[in-house]
Amino acid sequence: MADEEAPSSCMGNGDLWAPQQWRSMECKTQLNVDLQLNSNNNYHPKNCEGADYYDDFDWDSTSISNKKMELFPKWRLPAKIAFSLSLFFFIYTFLREVLHPFLTQKRNEFYRIPILVINKVLPDVAITLLTLAYLPGVLATILQLHRGTKYRRFPRWLDTWMLRRKQFGLLGFFLGAMHAIYSLSYPMRRSYRYKLLNWAYEQVQQQRENSWIEHDVWRMEIYVCLGIIALAILGILAVASIPAVGNSLSWREYNFIQSKLGHIALFLCTVHTLVFAWNKWVDVKQFIWYTPPTFMLVVLLPLVVLLCKTVLILPCFSKRIQKIRCGWESGKGTGAKCVLTHL
Repeated sequence: MADEEAPSSCMGNGDLWAPQQWRSMECKTQLNVDLQLNSNNNYHPKNCEGADYYDDFDWDSTSISNKKMELFPKWRLPAKIAFSLSLFFFIYTFLREVLHPFLTQKRNEFYRIPILVINKVLPDVAITLLTLAYLPGVLATILQLHRGTKYRRFPRWLDTWMLRRKQFGLLGFFLGAMHAIYSLSYPMRRSYRYKLLNWAYEQVQQQRENSWIEHDVWRMEIYVCLGIIALAILGILAVASIPAVGNSLSWREYNFIQSKLGHIALFLCTVHTLVFAWNKWVDVKQFIWYTPPTFMLVVLLPLVVLLCKTVLILPCFSKRIQKIRCGWESGKGTGAKCVLTHL
């Protein structure tokens, strides 16, 4: 059908830009089908040289007609990992904070699931996804240092991971924003109001005039402040990830936002988690059923990434990394002066 021409009766007055006067609906359908088939047949990297956003490295030999049917292909792996992490942390938190008091003390805590349990899952998954956005960069740098060259391809799994960093970061920002919204809803909950009345009654019964706890006040003030700043920086990263915004930035500006500010945001999120934990690290009551609290599980990987990043920016490593990214290879002489270019 692609080789058949539309009937002459379907053509207008011959002017290319003039509105076509369609003789019948059949003529219009015939021309639309021909245009669609020609578009599919002519789509090839060689025909896309003038495209602004086309990248030859993104081309795959798979038929483009099959690719058009795919739904968010770049988001599949990050979404699967985010769902798996969410399911794991939900079950873990449910067992510790809902099922444990029900079995041991016959206390009904199932009302905690919609808000409190979910709001513990959200930050755990968010900081893990944010860490997964910056971990492959550290692994790639270590691999280049080990090989002493930038001209050898990364392993396929690392290459795929590197290409999904943006999606990991955006999912982390989304869940972090959801965590902030859930936290703001705490005072609006009916259960919170009842508990507030119970706390006031207990204070009267104990004849305590002041319930102020200095270290707890400082703890909450600090970790809330750090969380707000971290979320604001992540918002800047998310805006810079929009193609229209990213294309308006120079390479140095984009690299500063995504790399420098990104690691600062990861650092603030990690400190936010550590301050939230405060003295709970040594509290035996936190180890329900001999399991550690979730903040102990999620803070380890960000600490490893930040530690590796700190080591890699030391002069003894950073200078060698700079030389390798300029084209220098170990085992070969340093030749002409290295000039770092960014394409």
